Amino acid sequence: MRPGGIAPLCWNRIEIRFIDFLLNPKRVKKLKMNSLGKDSLLTLWAIPKKEEIPLFLESKRLIDNKLKGPSFPIHITLAAQFDLNLSKVKNLEEEIAKRINPIEISYKGYGMKDYFFQAFYVKVDLNQNLQSVRSKICDIVKIEDEEFMPHLSLYYGKKSLEKKQSLLAELPEIEGSFTAQTFYLVSFDPKNIEWKILNSIHLREV
Repeated sequence: MRPGGIAPLCWNRIEIRFIDFLLNPKRVKKLKMNSLGKDSLLTLWAIPKKEEIPLFLESKRLIDNKLKGPSFPIHITLAAQFDLNLSKVKNLEEEIAKRINPIEISYKGYGMKDYFFQAFYVKVDLNQNLQSVRSKICDIVKIEDEEFMPHLSLYYGKKSLEKKQSLLAELPEIEGSFTAQTFYLVSFDPKNIEWKILNSIHLREV
């Protein structure tokens, strides 16, 4: 049995990898940045707890059954494609923890685009607090604070707009929020939809 008394067949490889991180963070932190291959990118994610997003999980199961997309955890990408030497991870963690407090992330309704990584998602409210956090992160990781379209993906893929729209009537209405108290530094391979958590950054309330 896996943690929580759930049979192994109920866990996909993404969930197992995330549980491995929670149980063995020191071992996971030792992974090299290029452990997923030359196409891997560094990203910073916030990942809601499962108990905070039951309707997301219901929607994602239905969409996965119908559209057969790749498996990935529900997350919001706060920054992507930045460079960071592993020796500077500690400095990054300290600066983010010092400058950024836990943040409430609000969401409402579904969206879809003709773009693989934004094919089907839940819309996130880009309010002043989230924009401020995004700007601070860009400053810390030294990337341009360009246009930001925050979202929580449910499906990656190339199914037609008509096919995706046909599922809306079967999905629950979705609206709410969760509090991001931890950010995750992630090595993500967009070519193979492979990812590994390299470090967690716990935010402290000031």
